[in-house]
Amino acid sequence: WAAQERDGLTPIRSDDKYYGAAAADPQSDWVDLAKVAIPQADEQQRLLANLITHMNLARKPLPRFWYFPNGHKAVVIMTGDDHANGGTPGRFERFKQLSTPGCSVANWECIRGTSYVYTDTAMSNAQAAQYDAEGFETSLHATTRCDDYDAASLDQNYAEQLAYWQSKYTSLPAPATQRHHCIVWSDWASGAQVQAKYGMRLDTSYYFWPPGWVDDVPGLFTGSAMPMRFMRLDGNFIDVYQAATQMTDESGQSYPYVVNTLLDRALGAEGYYGAYTVNAHTDQAIIDEAEAVVASAKARGVPVIAARQMLTWLDARNASTFGAFSWSGSALSFNVTRSPAANGL
Repeated sequence: WAAQERDGLTPIRSDDKYYGAAAADPQSDWVDLAKVAIPQADEQQRLLANLITHMNLARKPLPRFWYFPNGHKAVVIMTGDDHANGGTPGRFERFKQLSTPGCSVANWECIRGTSYVYTDTAMSNAQAAQYDAEGFETSLHATTRCDDYDAASLDQNYAEQLAYWQSKYTSLPAPATQRHHCIVWSDWASGAQVQAKYGMRLDTSYYFWPPGWVDDVPGLFTGSAMPMRFMRLDGNFIDVYQAATQMTDESGQSYPYVVNTLLDRALGAEGYYGAYTVNAHTDQAIIDEAEAVVASAKARGVPVIAARQMLTWLDARNASTFGAFSWSGSALSFNVTRSPAANGL
């Protein structure tokens, strides 16, 4: 199903890789939507990790780093798409208002977010620089004009749009995260491969949509709530993380029901830990979906961060190591070498 149009709604998107009920090829959904609440891939990975730990207990315990800083069981990756309608500055200002005075961006205490913007958005270079310094992320919203792509055409789109972007936003770092306009994902992995070429290393284009398929059921259509690297068909990793967007403002989802349910399952007995990405479009400064998600997260002590903050954490955690294992009687000691950016490891 990698490059098939299955849901009948062009162009080819990520959901087509999971959508069973294609008119010409009706099959079961790739992930059973009756169990979409369960992060099935994550549960299987935890089973494997726990088996490895258990089978080694007779030799020594195997320490592991937790998924997120400071023991958090869940985090919201707040994103929005701004199609040159200019809502981004107002949204960022609203998030500053909703943040606790004196909060630490580095410790994920402030409400922060990412806005994926068209290159002709009205936000100035100076505005973008100020928000960047305050911990917000402004990144390119790459567009194919809602057409399907191949690797060559997508590369050309990126080259042209990034050139204009970088000439306009000279004060910003190169875009590090991305969501395609119209959430186009025309094949298995050329999107991630082109992103890797241009230094973008976290993508949010995988998207729980369309509304009739979602059916207002909170869940994880990829089977995972964790950012994980894309992989080529030959089994080799691509150094770009997929952070699937499980909450949107255009999938027929009810708020705060959806966000409350996802976060409660992460924090409660189910233990469905995860990074839950939302697309609350930034075409307008204030929308109900963004307000509901922030309120739900704040009420539960769940961080609300920009996509780039998640990427920074993933790299820093992966760069941290255990070492110098030694026994003293029945006590095992070891050292942790922490990457400087791994706050709260």
